[in-house]
Amino acid sequence: MTERGNQAVWACSADCTPVLIADLATGAVSAVHAGWRGTAAEIVPRAIDRLLAQGSRLENLRVAMGPAIAGEVYQVSTTVAAQVTASLVPRVGIETDAILAAAQQLPHSPILNDPQPGRVKLDVRRVNALQLEQLGIRAEQISIAPYCTYQTPDHFFSYRRDRQKKVQWSGIVSQHRGS
Repeated sequence: MTERGNQAVWACSADCTPVLIADLATGAVSAVHAGWRGTAAEIVPRAIDRLLAQGSRLENLRVAMGPAIAGEVYQVSTTVAAQVTASLVPRVGIETDAILAAAQQLPHSPILNDPQPGRVKLDVRRVNALQLEQLGIRAEQISIAPYCTYQTPDHFFSYRRDRQKKVQWSGIVSQHRGS
């Protein structure tokens, strides 16, 4: 995260969601690597909170999410899915099933069914978008790349697909303002 304009930051990821945030008024920017653990810890809302503490206003923020693994192919345990989606639902209890049931009622739910018992498919980008919308950021301020790192091997590396550690995608965000 930058503290003023005319600086750049970057995030790289493989299947996780790279999130780039810019304040059109102050020139401050932030780059966040939002995997399932970071999303469960509300890393993107925390970055927004830090920008707000520096003087940003929600209506001036623009958010871009880069290529990441798509929900329809990202299989996780129900426990992981509950950890990631718990921030989106009223505190319905600590039970995994209750959290997942509430998350499945959300518009365009980030939870997708999976035939394997104890597993679901999870759309992490959708969870991040819903977290942003809960903060008061309008959908028009958020842009989500339609590309799946797992399903497009000709264009993207995927750790889940290839089982190799490589840097997939780097997102750089900067905002240069004239004097």
